Amino acid sequence: MDHIAVSVIVPIYNTKHWLEECVQSILDQDFPKENGAIEVLLIDDGSTDGCGELCDALAKRDARIRVIHQENQGLSGARNTGIDAARGRYYAFVDSDDVVRPAYLKKLFGACEKHDAYMAICAVEDVQEDGTPLPEPAYTPPTDVGVFVGKDLLNNFYTPNGTYYTVAWNKLYRAEVWKLLHYPEGRLHEDDFVAHRLFWRCDRVVCLPDVLYNYRLRGGSICRTTIKPAAFDAVDGLADRYRFYVENGADRGVIDAAYAACWRRYLFLCAKVRQNPEPQLVKAISKEQFLMQGLISYLPNCRQMKMTEKLSAARWAMMPAESLCPPKQS
Repeated sequence: MDHIAVSVIVPIYNTKHWLEECVQSILDQDFPKENGAIEVLLIDDGSTDGCGELCDALAKRDARIRVIHQENQGLSGARNTGIDAARGRYYAFVDSDDVVRPAYLKKLFGACEKHDAYMAICAVEDVQEDGTPLPEPAYTPPTDVGVFVGKDLLNNFYTPNGTYYTVAWNKLYRAEVWKLLHYPEGRLHEDDFVAHRLFWRCDRVVCLPDVLYNYRLRGGSICRTTIKPAAFDAVDGLADRYRFYVENGADRGVIDAAYAACWRRYLFLCAKVRQNPEPQLVKAISKEQFLMQGLISYLPNCRQMKMTEKLSAARWAMMPAESLCPPKQS
């Protein structure tokens, strides 16, 4: 068996329309054979639209593909299955409705090897649902290009191009980075629970300006649908990040940025609920208030929040959600 250099993990749930294009873009990688082999792990997460059968058909065409079928466990569960099954020296994640460009693995792998880095990151282009560029092309590049200590990049999570750093799929990771680390199952916004831990572990991270990943904007994707109670998972993830920084002695500026980001996400969601106060959403605020009350003691000390934000935060954490956001009568 060839040495496996890279395991590409593709979590799949009801994306049959785009799946073959996604997988083919991985198989067509311009990846030199001397680097080792590529394996493609297709994790069929209980799809009901025929993705499972398509995965099996694709595997019959190309020996580099391995298929794992499982009951639906969500994106985190599918990624975790891939992590546990991967055999490569490096891991990459590709969403099953996206496309990677031919040099995606070659350039990320080359950057890691050249600099003995634990992670390499590429720029991203958002594309339309049919895969074509937007009328005004949209790119997500790094704040700075070069080789960095992972901890020194944490404040970039909160820049306009913060998704360059926080998402899972525009990166190549050394396998050992994932030791004892998995995604939280049953949660949305799973990257918010994990990204900071990855960067904390990486002594060297290479940030490339090359656009190597096409992210497909779909009307029905998780991040573009109407607000649901699970949207507050993002607040939980950001709160976890803040606590992680405190527990591990992070720089004060990083702690303040994480703390402010957590409150701003919470207040943003509260404002959205107030516009449409469905009972289950008001209940979600009430539940989240217990978490936010546990964080409130640091509020006077945070240097990255304005006084108006602090007053609003205190109000939305301490007053009954029903009085701030009267639910609609069913």
